[in-house]
Amino acid sequence: MLNKIVTIFKNIGLGLVFLFGIVSCEKDFEDIAIDLIDNKSFSVGVDTIDIVSYNKNIESSRVDNNNFTKQPWALLGVNQDPVFGYLKSDLISQVFLPLIGVDFGENPIIDLVVLDIPYFATRGENQDAVDPITGEIIKDEDDNPIRTPNFEIDSIYGNTEQKFNISVNELGTFLNTLDPENPSQKKKYYSDKYYLKKDQLFSGDFLSNRNDTVLYVNRELVIIGEDDEGNPIHDMDTIKADDLNPSMKFYLDKNFFKNRFIDHQNPSDFDNNDNFVQYFRGLYINANGTDGALMNLSTTNAKMTIYYTNEEIKNEGVDEDLNNNGVTGEDDVVVKTKQTMNFSFGGVRTGKYIRDYNRPEILNALSNPNVDDGEKKLYIQGAAGSEAIIDLFPDNTLEELRSKNWLINEANITIYIEGEQSEVPSQLFLYNYDNNSILRDLYSFNFGPEVFGGILEYDDDGNPERYKFRITKYISEMLGSDDKKPSKLALKNFLSTDNIDVVALDTIVNDFNWIPKGVVLKGNLPKTDSKKIQLEIYYSKNKN
Repeated sequence: MLNKIVTIFKNIGLGLVFLFGIVSCEKDFEDIAIDLIDNKSFSVGVDTIDIVSYNKNIESSRVDNNNFTKQPWALLGVNQDPVFGYLKSDLISQVFLPLIGVDFGENPIIDLVVLDIPYFATRGENQDAVDPITGEIIKDEDDNPIRTPNFEIDSIYGNTEQKFNISVNELGTFLNTLDPENPSQKKKYYSDKYYLKKDQLFSGDFLSNRNDTVLYVNRELVIIGEDDEGNPIHDMDTIKADDLNPSMKFYLDKNFFKNRFIDHQNPSDFDNNDNFVQYFRGLYINANGTDGALMNLSTTNAKMTIYYTNEEIKNEGVDEDLNNNGVTGEDDVVVKTKQTMNFSFGGVRTGKYIRDYNRPEILNALSNPNVDDGEKKLYIQGAAGSEAIIDLFPDNTLEELRSKNWLINEANITIYIEGEQSEVPSQLFLYNYDNNSILRDLYSFNFGPEVFGGILEYDDDGNPERYKFRITKYISEMLGSDDKKPSKLALKNFLSTDNIDVVALDTIVNDFNWIPKGVVLKGNLPKTDSKKIQLEIYYSKNKN
C-alpha cells in the first residue's frame, strides 16, 4: 500500500513539475526579451540552418506486453495502402483459466465456443434495430421500432468496406514471460518472429461491424416448450456486454474443445495457469487477404467463452417443473442447466507483421536512402514501418555555429506535410537516435511536453499542414560546449510508450510501434523549397 501511495505522489509531483516548467519556460522567454530590449549591448536575430534528412526502414517492432509499464495495443488485419504498400498483422495470445477453476460438471454438452475481442468504439445516439439477415427494422409488440445503441469504431485504418479472411488456430509455440537465456530479464518478442500454428478452430470472411453488440446462444438441451407442430422449442440466450460495446466474435470448433477440455484425462493441466498454458498454449488469430482494414485493439477484455449445458440434481418447488416432465414438486430430478466458462486473454500477448513495400517510390527511398545529401520526401509509418533520420550538423556546421557565440533563445524544427493527405498521425515523436533516448527538452523542468510539440497543426482551411518541435535545450547544449558530441535525431509515430516513465524516470525510447498510420513529409531537398525541413534558431549576440 505504501508503494502505491509513493507512486501516486511521484506522478502528481512530476505532473506539477511539467506544469510549472511550462509556465516558467514561457516566463523565461518573456524575461529574456525584456532584458535584451533594455540591454543595448545585445542584438537579437534569427537564422535558418540547412540540415540533412533521410529515410530508414524499420525491420521489426517490439509487440509483446511483458513490460508491465509499457503495454502496446494489438494490431489485427490487412491493408493495401496506395503509398506505403501492403501490411498484414496477426494477433497471438495466451488465455488464462477462469478464476473459479475448471469443472464442467455431469454430462456436459457444449452449446457454443466464442472468441470475443472488443473494438475501441465511441457510443453515439441510439438507432433503429435492424435484422442482420433481412435488413428490415425490428419492431416491438406495439409496432414501434426497437432502439439500439449506435457506435463508431475508433483506431481502424484502411478499406473498411473490403472483406478479408480471419482464421483462428491453436498456438503451437510456447510463449515465455522471462527470457530463457537470461531469466532475470523479461523476454522481448518482435514482429518478425515465427510461430507454430496447430489445429484450425475457425476460418471465415470478416468485415468490421460497429454495432455487433449482441450474441445469441442456442441451448440445444434446454427445452422450454413446443411449437404448433409439436417440435421442441430450445431456450435461446441473448448475451450483451456489460458496457454494450461492440466486439468481433468468432465461433470456434466445439468438437475440438470437447476433446481437449471436457474429455481430457489429465485434470492437473487445469490446476493452475502455469500448467494450463503449457497444455493449451494459446490462440493464433491470422488475417489474410489482398486488402481490407487494420484495427488497433486492447485485449484487456478479450476472452474465449464456452457456453455449455450440464446436468444438476435439484429439488423442485411445489409449483416447479424443472425437468419439463409435466410433474411438479419432485425431489432429486435431473435438470439441464445452462453454464458459462470464461477464459480471458492473459499472460503473454504478441503479434506478427508482414510488410511488402510494393510501391516503387517508397521502396527506393527506404532501400537506397541518400545519407549524404538527404531526401526530397520523408516517409513515417508505424508497425515495423519507417522513420526519418535528421542530421542537424552535417559537414562543419556545428563548428561554424559554435564560433558565432550565440545565446540561444529558441530553436525549432518544422516539418511540413508533402501535398494533400487526410489520414495522417495526430502526433509525431522526435528523439535522440544515436543514444536511443528522449531529448531533454521533453522532460526538462523549464520545458516539457506542451512546449516540446510534435502535435499535428492545420492550415487556415483546416487541412493537415505541419509538425513542429522546440529543441532549445538540445541546441543550447550542443553550441555551448566543445565537449558535446552531436548526435543524429530520429522522427517517428508517437505512442503512449514514448512518454517518460515517471516512476523510474527512464529516458530510453522503447522500440514499440503499433499504429500503422503513415505520413509523407517534405525533406531537405530541393534547397529552394521554402517549406523544406530546416532548423530555425532565435538567438542573442553581444555587439562587442
